[in-house]
Amino acid sequence: MKFNDLLSIIWRNMWKRKTRTIFTMMGVIIGCLAIFIIISITNGFERYLTYEMESLMDTSVISIYPNWKSETEDNKDSTTKTKLTDKNVEELNKLGYFSEVIPKRYAHTQIKYGKNQTYARILANDKANLISESSLLAGKVPKNRSKELLLGYDVAKELLGYSWEDKVKDDSEFQKLIGKRVKLGGEDFGSDDKGNPLKSKQITCNIVGILSSGNGQKNYEIQGSRKLVEDIIKGAPLVDEEFLKEQLTTYEGIDVRVDDKEMLESYEGTLRNMGYQTSSFKEFEKQTRSMLLGVNIILGSLAGISLLVAALGITNTMDMAIYERNREIGVIKVIGGSVRDVIKIFVGEACAISITGGFISIILGVLATLGINSVAKSITENMMGQPIEKISVPSFSLILGILVFCLVIGFIAGIFPARKAAKTDVITAIR
Repeated sequence: MKFNDLLSIIWRNMWKRKTRTIFTMMGVIIGCLAIFIIISITNGFERYLTYEMESLMDTSVISIYPNWKSETEDNKDSTTKTKLTDKNVEELNKLGYFSEVIPKRYAHTQIKYGKNQTYARILANDKANLISESSLLAGKVPKNRSKELLLGYDVAKELLGYSWEDKVKDDSEFQKLIGKRVKLGGEDFGSDDKGNPLKSKQITCNIVGILSSGNGQKNYEIQGSRKLVEDIIKGAPLVDEEFLKEQLTTYEGIDVRVDDKEMLESYEGTLRNMGYQTSSFKEFEKQTRSMLLGVNIILGSLAGISLLVAALGITNTMDMAIYERNREIGVIKVIGGSVRDVIKIFVGEACAISITGGFISIILGVLATLGINSVAKSITENMMGQPIEKISVPSFSLILGILVFCLVIGFIAGIFPARKAAKTDVITAIR
């Protein structure tokens, strides 16, 4: 039988019973549409999270934190480091893996400009050269002078008199702060036993730069020199000597920068084997994908049930077609049609129903994606002030996967009725 004749027979037979074919196809459409939307949304969610974390985290940096494991734990095979000190910085430098080793020390302080004031965390950053000019909204990068400050976007906003939830209509307002003096510290801690007032040391500094919004946690931070942060720590009243010593000799974390991002995962593994507790963009990305894969599997399995029902529906439809077209099967065999031709007709018809359902589900899925993205954009813009452009992102591999899956379902659902049709006795069929 010629291929064109085969296609003609399949198409004609498929639409002989239009209502039955459409209802059979509906199961495929619903199942594939559900899978299309679920995977598209998880793809979009992964893309959004990745984009957001790229703005929050440096993708070439591994962050190291103090490891607070108990000394009583059985941890003989690795070196447990409970605190990070200059010895750790030296150890990391000696590895030779990293282009930069950046120890992090923080203090919390009040910052006051005119009548406006706020509280913020100040980061000791003597590696100001690592801040890109493109991340600045106004001013310049500090040149490691002890009294120069780089303000996060939200800190600067509050110094201009805005609350944290307010929007600044014109970012040129931030230019007013550049070169201005602000006062750090000066917090009132009440009084001592003798009635003497307790206040933290007040330090006057200059604002030289302001970070643009979209820098994540840095929006709420101030960056200054290591000496400035140490002066703030020392300037707190009634600080215990032992606590002060610990604050000035330990770090809250250490960032290490990797030139070759392909090696980042390997280097992070080495650091963990050395007993360090680490985090990185790669680690976050891996965890996100693992979590979303689990969501896909659970929801996809639920959607897959409808595809199983659809496959049974196709099998039932083809089985009924055998009894309705018994005479046609007999005629095909009498005029020289082979057993293989009969199998091709029935398997082809089952695959055609399934594939057509798959194509329709993809078209509906694309339309649904446009609607979901439009609604999500409107909602996120109203709630967050910043729209999420695409929360549902279908991929070519998803479309191809659905079509292949439909083809497989059609083949499996059609092969058993087709073999049954091929075994039909010719004499009985045409009687």
